Amino acid sequence: MADGEVADEAAEQRPARYQRIGFFLGLALFALALVTPAPAGLSLEGWRVVAVAALMASWWATEAIPVPATSLLPIVLFPLLGVTGVENATKPYSSSVIYLLLGGFIVAMAIERWNLHRRLALLVLARVGGRPDAIIFGFMAATAALSLWMSNTAATMMMLPIAAPVIAVVMAGRGENRAFAVALLLGIAYAASIGGLGTLVGTPPNALMAGYLRQTFGIEVTFAQWMLFGLPVVILLLPTAWWVLTRIAYRIDLPANPDAKAIIARELLELGPITTPERRTLYAFAAVAAAWIATPLLKLIPALGGLNDTVIAVMGAVAVFLIPSGAAGGGRLMTWQAAVKLPWGVILLFGGGLSLAEQVSGTGLSLWIGDQLSGLTDLPRLGLIVVVATLVIFLTELTSNTATTATILPILGALGVAGGLPPLLIIAPATLAATCAFMLPVSTAPNAVVYGLGYIRIPEMARAGLILNVFTIVIVSALSYILIPLVFSA
Repeated sequence: MADGEVADEAAEQRPARYQRIGFFLGLALFALALVTPAPAGLSLEGWRVVAVAALMASWWATEAIPVPATSLLPIVLFPLLGVTGVENATKPYSSSVIYLLLGGFIVAMAIERWNLHRRLALLVLARVGGRPDAIIFGFMAATAALSLWMSNTAATMMMLPIAAPVIAVVMAGRGENRAFAVALLLGIAYAASIGGLGTLVGTPPNALMAGYLRQTFGIEVTFAQWMLFGLPVVILLLPTAWWVLTRIAYRIDLPANPDAKAIIARELLELGPITTPERRTLYAFAAVAAAWIATPLLKLIPALGGLNDTVIAVMGAVAVFLIPSGAAGGGRLMTWQAAVKLPWGVILLFGGGLSLAEQVSGTGLSLWIGDQLSGLTDLPRLGLIVVVATLVIFLTELTSNTATTATILPILGALGVAGGLPPLLIIAPATLAATCAFMLPVSTAPNAVVYGLGYIRIPEMARAGLILNVFTIVIVSALSYILIPLVFSA
């Protein structure tokens, strides 16, 4: 066997070994917590929740078993351990925030079904010049705009077929200069993560946070409120990421190439005029987005007093099943055959995270944790935000952003209660930070997708990502400190 084959085989075995370690570590921590007495001041039920949390965190972090399967453990373990009944354990799996995400997913899938997302991205790219750094910014802007409304992974996958011929043209005759290709691909991956910060449906941690705050503190974070907070972060962080990639990590000094812009124009021309299904999908999407933004005004109408973000999302989902597509073959904008491809695993992960959080609060564990961490609340508010954002950003480099969020929300909520702080002051920046993982292929699906193309080496991604992480900590911390009291009256 060749050395390269041995190396490849070892590389394939490393994740399995990592998963095995996580599997047995989780079981060991679970068993240890069950056989040791509860610490002073903590109930037996609370200590058993610690056992379940240790098991779930270990398995989530290492994907010892599929993440959605781990997310089902509360339904089994909480009743068996006497923490709560099965009715209470399963109730969070039907939280309204899950239906907000479900509705958003279905509307986004309708956009993908009719290729509307590709047309919108090409329209953005057609407006940038032929300079390589401008092309990179155009791709990043288009990716971020898509990622506001659809999954980060889908936005990345959609942009790559457009990027490939552009890379080939710009790099023609410059085979030794990889900077443009690497910067463009990293730009797409980073923009997909950054764009998701701007809306509640842009990335799962945002919706998970909204569900946790509603369930635990009775705080309602509306779609419009989160956009007022999240969009400024996107608007500032996106050009910062572009600047890091094109001015610090890589010096993009290639001359303008008119052929690159011609490729975009040709791709747009090949799509032809906008079709009836595309137009109707666009109208449906625009109506949902406008309703989300205008919810406070719409609720002033007496007949719409019960309207909220979840109702709007589900209305949009039902609408795309009802509206005729107008295509030659007939049919509706959305079919159930297409909808069954929903990311059900993410939905189960939400339920598991919310069920765990419910018992962390209900058993008094959150108050006990808050007492143990109360020393941190002596920090100035800005200092506390910086510490939390820093810890979460580097933690999420190694774990799923949604699993990280599900694990840390109860801890941070307890910390806020112990310090008499508004929960959003530390939970909101931590939620943003959980999605800002830029250093490793395993950090996010977009990172893994662009790494898999073979242009990027891990040290290159780590270097660019580390620099961007530092800027992200500053931007997220500063804007959180300024905007949270203004937007949420915290």
